Amino acid sequence: MHTKKELDQRLILAGVRPLKSLGQNFLVNPRIGTEIVKAVEKFSPKFVVEIGPGLGALTDELIQSASENSYKFNLVEIDSGLVEYWKKRDFPGQIFHGDALKIDWAVMSRQSPSVLVSNLPYSIAASLVVELSSSPQPFFDALVFMFQKEVAQRITARPGDEDYGMLSVVAQVAWKIDRLVDAGPQDFSPVPNVGSRVLVFGNRIAMNAFSSEFLSFVKLAFSQRRKKLLSNLSARYEKASISKALLDIGFEDGIRAQELSSEQFTQLFTSLERGTSHKKR
Repeated sequence: MHTKKELDQRLILAGVRPLKSLGQNFLVNPRIGTEIVKAVEKFSPKFVVEIGPGLGALTDELIQSASENSYKFNLVEIDSGLVEYWKKRDFPGQIFHGDALKIDWAVMSRQSPSVLVSNLPYSIAASLVVELSSSPQPFFDALVFMFQKEVAQRITARPGDEDYGMLSVVAQVAWKIDRLVDAGPQDFSPVPNVGSRVLVFGNRIAMNAFSSEFLSFVKLAFSQRRKKLLSNLSARYEKASISKALLDIGFEDGIRAQELSSEQFTQLFTSLERGTSHKKR
């Protein structure tokens, strides 16, 4: 882990500068990086991937951890200048040059347990969580991600909270999520305008029903937050079927999507999908 002074020296050495378009804010607080590495090691991984290594604030510690704990360690980096930087440093694993949202995770030769770790660019954080949570084939056994604090609050929000929505349900259906540590703007360079929070996604929940249909179901449920859930879902299902399914899990027709827990969403989805006669034609 390096300090602000060491980061500036590496920027000069690498011949790069932080790109606002890629959301590059480099970590300069050693304590945060140490906490993240400890969280990764708790899963006793055999395979670890880091998205966006930057200039190595976290990566250097993970390289040492990989050596000490004998796990395979790869990188995903979109910035061509930083890809060259790591090649020149003889990074011991594979370096995938590309956008994390477009990476075919299936091409990586993984061993379980596998962990994906990143100080995520704010622009891709929510989309990546949805992709990794809703995939019927789990690519990773655990995630250790740093988010903009606002995004982290949306992920961990509970039913009835203002931040509770589609992202909350999808993430919580797929994972057990724990808060690890918070980071302030001063812990990064350049200094962002917002705080950050690291979340640990572990103990992935096996859900046979999780599919593209379930994801579209949750999106439909939250499509118009001010409307009743019955009204939103009626675009896809018969109202009588929705009413019965809601009653079966203890709710009346006036309920809104943000009042159902992730478990209740899976129950409702399963009930409505059980018979094709429930669907509108």
